[in-house]
Amino acid sequence: MFLERGQRGIVPCPLVISRQISPGDVDAMYWYYGSTSGTSLLISYFLGWVAPQNGIPEGVYDIDNEFNLIIENVTASCEGTYYFQLKPRLKIIEEGQVEVRNKVSPSRPYPTVIGCNQDHDANTCEVRVRHDSTVHNLTCVMEQVKPAVELRWIRLFLGGKTELNAYRTVRPVVLPAYTISGSSLRNNTYSTSASIQVPSVDDDAEYVCEAVGVAVGNSTRTRVRLTKTHPTPAAHGTTATRDTMATHDTTESHDTTATRDTTATHDKTGTTSALDGEVVRTDYSIGTQTTVFMIAPMVISSMSLLCSAVCMSCVCMLFRRQKDTAKPMPNVKYDISRAS
Repeated sequence: MFLERGQRGIVPCPLVISRQISPGDVDAMYWYYGSTSGTSLLISYFLGWVAPQNGIPEGVYDIDNEFNLIIENVTASCEGTYYFQLKPRLKIIEEGQVEVRNKVSPSRPYPTVIGCNQDHDANTCEVRVRHDSTVHNLTCVMEQVKPAVELRWIRLFLGGKTELNAYRTVRPVVLPAYTISGSSLRNNTYSTSASIQVPSVDDDAEYVCEAVGVAVGNSTRTRVRLTKTHPTPAAHGTTATRDTMATHDTTESHDTTATRDTTATHDKTGTTSALDGEVVRTDYSIGTQTTVFMIAPMVISSMSLLCSAVCMSCVCMLFRRQKDTAKPMPNVKYDISRAS
C-alpha cells in the first residue's frame, strides 16, 4: 500500500478489516517494523492499554479501534515491511505483514506542457506555432513525484483519438542534504518527460498529455490546443513617403518662416527631392530632369524689401547725425553808417 509523505498514514490490519476477527475479540496487538524481534517492536495494545515501545516517544505511532497502526507523520524512512501479532480471546496468536511504500503527489495536479499558455481551465492550454513552421516539438513533464508516472501523448480528432510514439525519460531527483524540511518531501522522487514532434500543424489541432500512476491517483491529463500565428499586415498610414510621392499626385503645403507652395505632379514613376530651394523632378522612364525655380520671385521680392528697409534706416541715421552736429548761425549786426 502507499502512504503520502508528510501526511497521517494508516497501516491496516487485514484480519480485522476483513472481519476474520472481530475488534471486540482482540486481547492483545503488537506492531513491528522490519522483523518480529523484540527490538523492532513499535507499539503494543493489551486489554485496552496502548503503549509505545523501545524508547519511542508518544505521538509517533498509535493503534486505533480497528487495530490499525497509525503513523502520525509519514516520512521516507517509513517505507518497508510492517509485521503484526494479534491475540484473539481464547485463540492462538495470528500473524501477518503489510508492505508500505511512500507516495509523493505532484505539486500541480496536471501534467505541465512546456511553452503552453494556460487557458481559463487549469487543465487546458494553448501553444502558438509560426504559420510557416513544418515541425514543432511538444514536451510534457511531471516533476518530483513518487512512484514515477507514465506519460502518454494522444492526438484528438473528430470521432476518435490515437496514441502517439513519444520519447520518454525518467530522472531521479536527489536533493542536497541541507535542503529545508519542506522541500525534503520531494527528495528521492522522480521527474518524467515525454516529447513528440508534430510534423504539420492544422488549425485548431488538439493533443492530450496524460499522466498515469499511483502518484496522480490513477490518471490526470492536460489538453493542448495548437494554433498558427500569421504575420500582421503592415499598416497603411497617410504620411507621404518617397515611394508614395513617386506614384501619386501630391500637393504639400508647408507653413515655415519662408512660406512656399510646392506642387509636384508626376506622370510616371519617379522621385522628388528639394535641394537648396529648388524642386527636382526626375522621370526615369524618359531620362530627363526638369528644374523648376519655384521660390526665386519670392526671394527677389524679399531682398528688395530688405534693401529698402536698410536704405531707410541709413537715411534716418544720417539725418539724426546732421541734426545733432548742426550749430546755430551767429547773429551778426552790420553798422551801415560805418560801412558808408
